[in-house]
Amino acid sequence: MWIWVKDLQAAWRTESIVLSSPMPIEVARGWLSGGQAGANRDFIRRAAADLNTRTTWRPVLRGRLLPTESGSAFVGTLGCDPGMRILSCCLLGAFTAMFLIGVPTLISSLLSGGLNEVGILLTCLGVLGVISGIAGIVAGYRETEGQLSYLRSWITGHMNTPWYQERRTIED
Repeated sequence: MWIWVKDLQAAWRTESIVLSSPMPIEVARGWLSGGQAGANRDFIRRAAADLNTRTTWRPVLRGRLLPTESGSAFVGTLGCDPGMRILSCCLLGAFTAMFLIGVPTLISSLLSGGLNEVGILLTCLGVLGVISGIAGIVAGYRETEGQLSYLRSWITGHMNTPWYQERRTIED
């Protein structure tokens, strides 16, 4: 019955990921960057595929590549882009503020024997904005839910990829 509440909570959650690999950090950088120009950076960010242009609520894998004694390690998070969460919070907060300002304005105008159009407008906009914002978050999460497992398997596969060290022979 309240499955949308569970989806809303899941949309805001982030998952911590810690993976270690026997790969040296230089090799891991190359695998995870895919040979891009910024291959010397230790910060990894990969967004899920843009399969649907109707939603920007896509999961993102973010983290750092760290050297360890036995090779390298990836320490990061998997979840919605922090920028989208901030934007969603701001929009939901603005609509909630409209509602919280509109209701007392509407009640005070009704108690004084009149009807305040501003109170009605703010209350209706606030309710509609909060409902549509929550519906947009839930719908966006449901559309991109399968991409979380893709990003998790992508980083796991890349960190566990077999690699072969160059073997050099010393000739006298």
